[in-house]
Amino acid sequence: MRKTRYYPALDGLRGVAALCVVLMHRHVWFGLDGALGHGFLAVDFFFMLSGFVIANAYDGKLANGLGIAGFMRARVLRLYPMLILGAAIGALWRLLALNLGVGVLNVWEVANLFGRASFVLPALHSRFEGASAFPLDPPTWSLFFELAINLVYVAIFRWLTPARMVAIMAAGFLALVVLALKNGGIDAGDIAAEFWLGFVRVTFPFFAGVLLHKVRGFAPLARLKAPFWAQAAILLAILNVPNIGWANAPFDLICVGLVFPALVISGSLTESPPAETRALKIMGDLSYPIYVLHYPMYVFLGGLGRVLGWLTPETQLVFGLASLAIILAASWSATLFYDRPVRAWLDGVARRRAGLAEAGSTGR
Repeated sequence: MRKTRYYPALDGLRGVAALCVVLMHRHVWFGLDGALGHGFLAVDFFFMLSGFVIANAYDGKLANGLGIAGFMRARVLRLYPMLILGAAIGALWRLLALNLGVGVLNVWEVANLFGRASFVLPALHSRFEGASAFPLDPPTWSLFFELAINLVYVAIFRWLTPARMVAIMAAGFLALVVLALKNGGIDAGDIAAEFWLGFVRVTFPFFAGVLLHKVRGFAPLARLKAPFWAQAAILLAILNVPNIGWANAPFDLICVGLVFPALVISGSLTESPPAETRALKIMGDLSYPIYVLHYPMYVFLGGLGRVLGWLTPETQLVFGLASLAIILAASWSATLFYDRPVRAWLDGVARRRAGLAEAGSTGR
C-alpha cells in the first residue's frame, strides 16, 4: 500500500487561508475595510486542498478494500467533534441572549437548529432574509458540501478512471462558469436561499485536488516549486483583491482554474527545514478549529461586548484583537483537550464494535 506523505507547505497555506476567513468575518473590527474582498475564495482553496489530501490519505486504502462505511466513518470522526462544539457555542449565545433581552430566536428554534447541526442538516426555511443555512455556525455550510463530495468520491472511486475524472472536472468548471457569469463571481452557496449552489462550488476544486495528487510527480510541474513564503504571498494577494465589478467573474475562474492548482502543486513540492515544518504543522493543526469556532465565538463575544458596553466604535480594534487572541487560544485548547481525546475515544468505540462484529461473523 502506498504510504501517505505529509506536505507541510499545504498545511501552512491552509492556515493562511483560515486566518484570512477569520479576519474577513469581522474586518471592520480590525480596520480592514476594503481588504479581503475575495476572502471567500479561501473556501474554494479548502475544497481543492481537501481533494488532494483525501487522495493522499485514502486512495491506497480504498484500492485495498476500504468501503464506503469505513471511509465515511473516518471523515465524520475527523470533522464531527469540533463541528458540534461550534454549534454548541452558537446555541449557548442564543440562549444567553434571550435572558439578556437581545435574543431573536426562541428556545424551540435554538433547539431545532442545534438538532439539525448535530446531523449536519441545513435550515433552508428561515424567517430571516439572507440567513445562513447553519445559523448557529455559518461556516458549517462548506463542511456539509465537503462531506457530500467525500461521499460521492468514495461511491464512484472504483469507476473513476482518469478520463471520467477529467469529464467530471470539465462539467464542474462549466457549472462554475455559468455561476460566475450569472452571479458576477462564484461567491454563492453560504446562505439558505442559494444553498444548493454549494455543489457547484465544490465539484471542480475537489476533483481537481484529487487529480493534482495523481499528477504531482509529472516532471514539468517541478517548475512550479517555490518557497512557502512566496506561495503564502500569492494566496494573500488573491484573497485581498477588492471587489472589481465585472472582472470578478473572470478573476474568480482564473484563480480556481489555474492559480490554486499551481499553488497546490507548488506546496506539494516544497521541502521545508525542520523549524519551518514545525511552524507549518501548527498552522495546519489550528486551521480547522479556528475555521469552525471563530464565527460563533465572534457572535458570542461581540454580543456580550455590546451588552456590557465593551464593544464600541472606539474600542473595536482592541476588542477585535482580544477576540482573535481568545479564538486562537480556544481553538488550540479545544484541539488538545477536546477534539483529539474525543476522536480517540470514538475511534476506539468504532474499532471495538468492528471487532465484535468480525468475531460474531466467524463464530468465535
